Amino acid sequence: MNAIDFCVFLTSYSFIVAFVAVGELFRFRRITSLICVLAAMAAITATTVVGFYLKPGINYLGLLWFLWQERDMSAAVALLLGAAAALVWIPRLRTRSPAAGTTEGKKLLPQLAVQFVLAASIIGVGVSAQAFIWKEIRGVKRDPMVRVHAPGFAIEKIADLDFMPIRVAVSDAGKIYVSYGYMEDSGTLGGGIFELTEEGETGKFRKRTVADSPLLMRCYGLAARNGDLYVSRSGIWPQANQGTLAYENTGAITQLRDIDGDGYFEFAHDVVTGLPGIRGPVTIHQNNGIAFAPDGSLFVASASAANRALAAQEWEGAVLRVSPDFSTTEVYAEGFRNPFGVVFGPDDELFVSDNDIDENPGDELNHIIQGEHYGHPYVVPNDSSIESTGFRDPILVGEHDWNFLGMTYATSPAIPDLYRHCIYVADFMQNAIHRLKLEKSGETYKVTEIERFATISRPVDIAMTPSGELVVVSRLTKNVYRIRPKP
Repeated sequence: MNAIDFCVFLTSYSFIVAFVAVGELFRFRRITSLICVLAAMAAITATTVVGFYLKPGINYLGLLWFLWQERDMSAAVALLLGAAAALVWIPRLRTRSPAAGTTEGKKLLPQLAVQFVLAASIIGVGVSAQAFIWKEIRGVKRDPMVRVHAPGFAIEKIADLDFMPIRVAVSDAGKIYVSYGYMEDSGTLGGGIFELTEEGETGKFRKRTVADSPLLMRCYGLAARNGDLYVSRSGIWPQANQGTLAYENTGAITQLRDIDGDGYFEFAHDVVTGLPGIRGPVTIHQNNGIAFAPDGSLFVASASAANRALAAQEWEGAVLRVSPDFSTTEVYAEGFRNPFGVVFGPDDELFVSDNDIDENPGDELNHIIQGEHYGHPYVVPNDSSIESTGFRDPILVGEHDWNFLGMTYATSPAIPDLYRHCIYVADFMQNAIHRLKLEKSGETYKVTEIERFATISRPVDIAMTPSGELVVVSRLTKNVYRIRPKP
């Protein structure tokens, strides 16, 4: 139920209760009945007041009339629910009144006790419903409990956002950037980037928009480098020709630059174009995470267009390498479904998370070796009925319903040795941050340790500051969290 439904419920309930309370007062002439009458009238007044805040520009009576005209089923159910809750009051009108002067009629304290209990019931229902309604009107969010399981670390919320975050990146100077997308009620599409800066005196983080444009609608990758921001973004442009549907390559990597030094990134330039971008049938897939190698090369995770199908475009389902001057783009490795997180780990080797096919019990973590094929769409990890030959196996396959998204690699000397040189993975479905310890194994790596490092609702990305603080964004709570060693 939404706020409007709750208000309709409260209206139905409070009016029936008020009718019964007033009827009882006039029928039995008991002064104690005034307690319930006053409580019911207060509930009606409070409901009327809050009703005028539900829809700006529309009074509550007008809203009720609109719901009636539209035959709104949700409102009708709320109305009946309120009436059903109040039905228990109806028998009070048929209750025999004690005769005046009798012993039963002189028991004032029991009568007061009954009226106070009934009034408490009215107030309890009214206050609870009012609290829910005002929570919805004010946009108050419920923040689920978060915790860090590793001893010696603390977690705190440093910002709450107005939109659902997608990615987080940290600059060499320690500035935190969070990308988001939006679709407003008017239908306007777009996206933007927040900058979070810690104020030295208070320790609080100041939130400031540094980019906002329809150009940034789907920022599924974000990186900060040499004072500039880079976003992996995509639009969608399907075309139909005599029954054949085709998609334009709308994916791009865009450089954002603050030219005049005012802190706002007003300059935009596509350094990479022609990426497959969004296309059917799985339109949530596109070009995703990006990361710069130590030599300045840019690596891009580019998804397949379907759950399990052959690639229709050369750069689909691949990890791409872009030259440091952005002049050439090549397939570095292939055989992925929806590669999302990209990170350089131990020995500056490249690691990518892949959201594998729907039938697969868990997502993959892959060590990326140039020229290798990682199986999609031909093989499924841990499928005993298929012998995988000529494909590179993942170094980790998550358990059932594990969903690997953003990743970061911890190297800061500010964190304890046990937690350094580990990959930290945001697991969306398990509400977890996993810590992975890797060890060299031949030409690749193996995961020697895996533990739940922290619990955060629906984390989508994670990054590390130069001072050794982990920054996590939650898609569910729209919050930004910081995990750092305790002093």
